Amino acid sequence: MKYDLTNSIDANSAQLYLNKLIEEGAKVELKKIRGKRTLKQNSYFHVVITIFAMELGYTIEEAKTMLKRMYSNAEPSMVYQKKGYKFLRSTTTMDTKELTYFIEWIRNYAAIDAGIYIPTSEEYLINQYNIDKQIEQNKQYL
Repeated sequence: MKYDLTNSIDANSAQLYLNKLIEEGAKVELKKIRGKRTLKQNSYFHVVITIFAMELGYTIEEAKTMLKRMYSNAEPSMVYQKKGYKFLRSTTTMDTKELTYFIEWIRNYAAIDAGIYIPTSEEYLINQYNIDKQIEQNKQYL
């Protein structure tokens, strides 16, 4: 069952159902439903990574891995452990809010530490044709 806990009726129903399951000694799985990122946000994220990669001479995958490693110093949830080894979390598991923070971190890092200006999503939409054309011209290096 799915419940919206901001709605008092749903919250009450969820509590009653949980109490019933506790009384039964049932095994349950309880998880938070995360908002999925939008296609527009996902597209913009790939533009941000691509611009960063182009400017510094990396492939898209190299740039993404490098940025995730650096971001993990600021955001510990970017790393998870399995069998004693540390792994970088896939960006596909990020919700809208998490990806927004990551994109802003990349833009700030690019500007401050690498001297690269990455346009905002609004600026990208305004100049999409020119930016996409520039990316297409450099695809062979990415």
